[in-house]
Amino acid sequence: MTRGEKKTVAIVGAGIVGVSTAIWLQRDGHEVILVDRKGPGEGTSFGNGGVLASCSV
Repeated sequence: MTRGEKKTVAIVGAGIVGVSTAIWLQRDGHEVILVDRKGPGEGTSFGNGGVLASCSV
């Protein structure tokens, strides 16, 4: 994509990476379609906490 060109983007997977990507693309003005079997963030496994700490980024 070139700078300033708005697109419709499909993202497969509504985990933390998919949702974060969707948010940033929407903030940039793109239309986003987020596809997952369940709702956003509902697919986290029992063993993974899905925790993000700003000190680790």
